[in-house]
Amino acid sequence: MHAIRAERGTDTTAPRGLSTPYGVLDRTQVLELSAPGAAIGLLGGVIAGGLLAISGLSLPITLIAGVLLGIPLAAAGALYEILLAKGKVPMGTVAGAAMVWVPAWPVIRVVHGAVVDLIAGNGIATPNGILGFFIYQALVAVPFAIGFWWLHENFAPRWWFRIRDRNPVANHFIRVQLQYADAAEDEKERQSARRAAKAQARRER
Repeated sequence: MHAIRAERGTDTTAPRGLSTPYGVLDRTQVLELSAPGAAIGLLGGVIAGGLLAISGLSLPITLIAGVLLGIPLAAAGALYEILLAKGKVPMGTVAGAAMVWVPAWPVIRVVHGAVVDLIAGNGIATPNGILGFFIYQALVAVPFAIGFWWLHENFAPRWWFRIRDRNPVANHFIRVQLQYADAAEDEKERQSARRAAKAQARRER
């Protein structure tokens, strides 16, 4: 008697990588798509590091503080791009950026401030101090989200255009932007035609 071995079901059709409404991205495609948000977040860390240098911290602590802030900000910026690709946040709106940065910025800054205080030998602030610092950073998160959104709207499309041929999500984003530009141009032409018609009607009176 021969034993019949049950074959294990394997799903060979399951997509590998980041699944989005516009296609499945492999690791390289995810990294290149995340580049604009990560770069803008890292830029925020560099700027904050410069402000820490002005505050009088020593150069080694300033460099460490800049790195410790830049890395999580870059990660949060990359997360924004991934959520954008998956359709979890709206594209091209301040609200979309705020959905990421309003919760992320205060947490990053509180942890960063505590770690920098420990490195500098100042100890961690009291709970009331941390609470007040958290509330303040929650307020700062809104203008930071606006600044992130502005930079992203001005620089990310240029990057998407460069990678559109090898990245389906970037290709979709570019097509959406082109459709929006065409719609805006059509609306501009309609407004010009209405103004011209009104001007002609006034002349004919």
